[in-house]
Amino acid sequence: MVEKLFGKAVVEDANPFGLKRMDWSSVQDLEVTTDRWAGPVATDDPFMAKLRPLLAGTQLETEALRCAYSATEDGWNPDIFHDRVDGYGAALCVARTQGGAVLGGYNPLGFDGYGPKATLGSFLFSWPDGDMSQLPHKLPKVATDQMAVVDGLGNGIQFGPGDLKMQLQRGSPTRATCKLIDYQRLPGGGKSLFNTAAESATKTELVELRVFVRKGGKLKYELDGLRWKSSVCDDGSGEGPPPGIFTM
Repeated sequence: MVEKLFGKAVVEDANPFGLKRMDWSSVQDLEVTTDRWAGPVATDDPFMAKLRPLLAGTQLETEALRCAYSATEDGWNPDIFHDRVDGYGAALCVARTQGGAVLGGYNPLGFDGYGPKATLGSFLFSWPDGDMSQLPHKLPKVATDQMAVVDGLGNGIQFGPGDLKMQLQRGSPTRATCKLIDYQRLPGGGKSLFNTAAESATKTELVELRVFVRKGGKLKYELDGLRWKSSVCDDGSGEGPPPGIFTM
């Protein structure tokens, strides 16, 4: 259609009518990278060095990261979780189950408590047997981008409608549930991220939960008339705002 209207030369021109085309290859987190793994970053400690390969193709691939929330240190509480992570941009959530699995998910849009996030850049991952010397299973969102991350105040972490829930709820704050539906299944069709040889495939307890974000200031929103404006609040955790598509 465009070629008929403007001609083949315009369609093939890198700068039609003097306008620069959008280079979508430079935009990160539009989809999940599964054909390569990220290389090491000098600031990584031994644990982060094992997680780093997961971040290939993300806005955090080469960023220095810090642990913004640790349930065992800060408390198994959704309010504390949101206080520690909201506004810091893309986040890598990592948990260890009582059966020994190491698992979690990547949220490219960051947490803010304002509702479900639509994206095809999120993914789940797992070392079901906890052996982090091996490469993990990395599982992208499939079908649509809707409800990739369910983010609400009063709740902890949830990917998909019920693919992975670590919600820090009162009465069962360490409870985690899993049934892969909206995210890709494991090789062989497995629907669980857990260590099914040592725990239930659908429900378990967590012994550890941490969330990693980029070192940098917190993005703060303020209502200016009828518009929301964002600014970076320096909290001493690093320099600059959260990078990539999260920044307004």
